[in-house]
Amino acid sequence: MAHIQPTSSAFIVLAVSAGLVWSGQGRATTMTAAPSQVPIQFGAWSGKALPVEQNVIDILETPDVALMEYHLGQGAPIWFAQVSGFGKRAAFHPPELCYVGSHFEVLDREPITLSVNGRRAQVMRLVLSQAGQQFEAWYWFTANGRVTANYYQQQLWLLMDSIHGKPMAGTMIRVSTLLDKDPAKTHQRLQAFLNEFDAAVARNAHGTN
Repeated sequence: MAHIQPTSSAFIVLAVSAGLVWSGQGRATTMTAAPSQVPIQFGAWSGKALPVEQNVIDILETPDVALMEYHLGQGAPIWFAQVSGFGKRAAFHPPELCYVGSHFEVLDREPITLSVNGRRAQVMRLVLSQAGQQFEAWYWFTANGRVTANYYQQQLWLLMDSIHGKPMAGTMIRVSTLLDKDPAKTHQRLQAFLNEFDAAVARNAHGTN
């Protein structure tokens, strides 16, 4: 099946919509980077930054948005988005609401458990459809280093941080790709990407190549 690029409106929603629960609700030492430090190339993956439209910044109320498109050989691309908010809970939205509001149909929503470089993780998986195309997306939220699949949990953490005089600092992160006829291939592609991306972010955090 030929891979068709999604429409611009479809990609905006895929890009700005973003759970991942690391075992034990641990600190998010990897998988999160400053927008300017999101790796362009790592392993065999080659990425390019995508423009962030002003209307997206206006909706999210933050300019700290990183949108990337990654390729591995001739395979289907993976789209990565990270929205960072400091002092603004409004920067984050439940992804399903954004998708439905942009005329996507949510075909499936389920948590799946996987291992990212040896760490057990539970990922919220969405299967989406629009204009004859189907996509798979995994998303997660952070709040001052804590990681959750649950938007409301993130919002509660941010609110409690504010009450206790801590900065409201969080992220919403999403990876998505076209859905293959064999869903196992889609899962393998996203899993491989997460493993390599996670390792690259960890190396950057420790100042190693």
